Amino acid sequence: MKEKILSFLKTNTKLQGVPENYLLGVAEHYSKTVTEETQIATTFTDGVIDLLKLNANLLQSEGDKRATEASKTALKNFQKEHGLNEDGTPIKPVKPVKTKEKEVETTDEPVIPEWAKKIQNENAELKTKLETQEQEKTSAALTDKVLKHEKLKGIPASWLKGRNLIPKSEGEIDQLAETLEADYNGFKQELVEQGVIMSVPPASTGSAKEGEAIGKTIAEKRNANASDGVKGKEV
Repeated sequence: MKEKILSFLKTNTKLQGVPENYLLGVAEHYSKTVTEETQIATTFTDGVIDLLKLNANLLQSEGDKRATEASKTALKNFQKEHGLNEDGTPIKPVKPVKTKEKEVETTDEPVIPEWAKKIQNENAELKTKLETQEQEKTSAALTDKVLKHEKLKGIPASWLKGRNLIPKSEGEIDQLAETLEADYNGFKQELVEQGVIMSVPPASTGSAKEGEAIGKTIAEKRNANASDGVKGKEV
């Protein structure tokens, strides 16, 4: 899968000119979570590609800067070692002046330069965004499976709106669907007991039969109440 991801990244026009070793590192990282070839295109969206391009440019810029600084440092060390000025002429000796030495606190902890901190922050933000996108895709896929569940067929979308349709995992899809079905059946029973007539979609044969049964129950209940009222008047 790593080679397929690398091939996909190489063919992306936005990543032209990005060092191959950087793309190889990206492919290595994503091969741990992308297990199917169909997931590659959905994972590397335009937003993700732009972030990868930005990160690669930052690394390249900082690398060039470090190379320049290293060259300058090497030149200064050479001049200092051989006693030369910047123009290459020998430095005239200067009589040393004694000064009181100041105590300098030392620490064993390494000092992280600002440019390195900046890259660390950029990588942390990139990781957070990628994890968020991955979580959103997973939640959307789980919700879609719940909505297509056999037990939810015939339940109006208006009733499902605003309810929790996101299970924590694949194994909880059936349980969530059963819970929603039970809640909906309880809701319908309350409507029957209150004498409310529910509209039945004409396209669903099963729902039509169910609507007929509900209508019959409501009619019987109303007739019974009417009979009780007539008897009361006769007495």
